[in-house]
Amino acid sequence: MAHVAFTEADHSYVVDGVPCVSVTTVLQPLQMFDGIPAAVLERARVFGSHVDAACNLLVRGELDWPSLHPNLMPYVNAAAAFLRESRIVITGNQVRVGSSRMRAAGTIDLVGILNGHEGLFDFKATHAVAPRTVGPQTAGYDYLYRDQRGGRPRKRFCVHLSPSGYKVIPLTDPADLNIFTSALNIWHWLNPHALSGAKNVA
Repeated sequence: MAHVAFTEADHSYVVDGVPCVSVTTVLQPLQMFDGIPAAVLERARVFGSHVDAACNLLVRGELDWPSLHPNLMPYVNAAAAFLRESRIVITGNQVRVGSSRMRAAGTIDLVGILNGHEGLFDFKATHAVAPRTVGPQTAGYDYLYRDQRGGRPRKRFCVHLSPSGYKVIPLTDPADLNIFTSALNIWHWLNPHALSGAKNVA
């Protein structure tokens, strides 16, 4: 199985010694088509990273609730309700996946068994609807996961967290994987020197 190294400071990945682009970086340009200003997207990204970190601690049973920022509390409460009410059996959290062949990598929030089926779960913390890119994002994760470990495609879900609670959204669009691989190819084409010796996946 591939060794995936992640550096938090610059959000960079290295797979088996090969620098790789992150799944979220590849898909970031697609968010612009939703008409949301770049500054707003960046604030949302930073806030989402804080929620993800808190949810990771929650899953591991290491969250210090009294130290949690009040702005994060409703979203983490929603995540706690999901974990409790769904009865998901967690088999992995913050799972690093990547492929030196594809020069891409990412981190899956949760891998678990829900209603008898193994699935990949991605937390999204927003006031409104979950971003459209979560479909291609989880399809990319699943593709990289299978590249490492084999097996058939797994079910994919977005766990949409909001101040009013949570919603589990199945991600079933068969076009999601094509969108991800197309975006990855375009990213490599536009950034030929960003990763030494970057290659297309197709």
